[in-house]
This record gives sequence, C-alpha cells and structure tokens, in this order.
Amino acid sequence: MQGIGIVLFTLGGKNLKRALRGLTDVLDKTVVVNGGKDIKSGVSEKKNIKKFINTVYDKYPSACYNIGVRELLKDESVEHVFIINDSIEILDDTLFQDFIDVHKKTKLKALYYCREDDDPQGKFNNVRLIVDLGSNKMTLNMGTSGALVYLHRDVFKKCGFFDERYRAAMEWSDFSYRLSQQNLSTPFLWFPHVESVSDKLIVNDNDIMYEEGMEDRILRGMKLFYMKYKCQIQDLINTYTKKDVISKLKSIRFKSRIS
Repeated sequence: MQGIGIVLFTLGGKNLKRALRGLTDVLDKTVVVNGGKDIKSGVSEKKNIKKFINTVYDKYPSACYNIGVRELLKDESVEHVFIINDSIEILDDTLFQDFIDVHKKTKLKALYYCREDDDPQGKFNNVRLIVDLGSNKMTLNMGTSGALVYLHRDVFKKCGFFDERYRAAMEWSDFSYRLSQQNLSTPFLWFPHVESVSDKLIVNDNDIMYEEGMEDRILRGMKLFYMKYKCQIQDLINTYTKKDVISKLKSIRFKSRIS
C-alpha cells in the first residue's frame, strides 16, 4: 500500500505487543508513540518500525498524536494517515485500503471505526444513517471512540493539530468538531464508519489506559470545549436532521443508496 502512514499510540505493555502483531506487514510505515511509564518495552519488532518515540509520562494522547503525525508528515509521500490506539489488533490489513477506497469514493477526508457501544446516550443505538456504496457500506454514527481513525493529509493543513490542553478526554471530540466545521467530513455526531473494517480487527481490553482522575479530566474537557465553541456536545446532537445530512451527502458526487 502506497502513501499510508500509521501512528500507534500506546502506554506500553502487552497491548503494544498485540497491536504490533497486527501491523506486521506495515511496521515500516508505523510511528509508535509510547506515552507510558514502560519505556523499556522490549518489543522485538522495534527494529522494523519506522520510528519508536518514547515521550515523558505527563504527555497525554493529544500531544502524542501530534508528535506521531508531525513525524509522518515529514515524508511528503504520506497522503493517508491512520491513528490507532493499542486496543486495536488488526487481523487483516486490507482494512487500510478499505478506508482509502471509501475516501476516494465519497471525498470525505475523515473516516472512523465505530461500535454500537460508542453511543453517547448509552442506548447501543449508534447508527443514524446507512449509505450503500455498492462495494462497501458506510454508516453514520452518533459516537466514536477515536481508537482507529483515517485522516487525509489535508486535514492537518486546514485544521491544524490536536489541542494539547485536553488530557485524555474529549481531544477527539474537539478535533472531529473542527473537521466538521471545515466540511472535511460529515456533520459532527454523524461520524462515518466503514462497515467492512469491523470484521478485520478485534478490540482488546486495556487495563492501563488512563483510569485515574477520569471524572476530573472529563469535566476539564467539557469546560474547555464550551470555552472554545460556546456549546456542549449534548447541545449538538440534534443540530442536523437526517434530511440535512442526506442533502449534504447527495451534494457529494457519488451514486449511493441512503437509508
């Protein structure tokens, strides 16, 4: 696969080994950013990785994403950027091409991996719209975790990088909102998910991801989001109707069946 680059964010440990196992054939395109305490990871695959970066432990995911993306963008041949956290273990790396194919067909420059339990209302009713692309299917979902995201290189030119004031809570909400405001993807809280990738990965539990102080970090994130945009995320759920979104999709020049 030409033109791809991968940022793998990790806190080290067994999840890193499992995540790297799924990237065996694309390790030379992967920048690993380790924001954890386990700086001596002892990963045998290290020698095949494009770059392995150990950061200081007080750097949160937003800063780690930025470090990894900036490293990738030094290579002008990288057009398609994937950001993954180490809970994702890829079983079939053709999923990268699936994302790229949907990007080319829809012209959307941000695509996500979404699950039913990403529903922010906790109702496991995440899918809001289904778009039949012929060879693939795209669903638009109310929530996403940011565990696996496709971003075209252009988004960083137009939106900049992640806001490093967020501390392991809401950094993806902020970035996705900015993307939607720039019309680089579907409207906010209508996150486009590529259906075919669901069978090509597994999601592992990660017991060492940021657990301590979660409530404080969420409150900090909510305050920062409101300070920037003068609204809270729950205020945006019904900003766009299904009709609005269908109209926007139809303005993109591709033939599809929407339901």
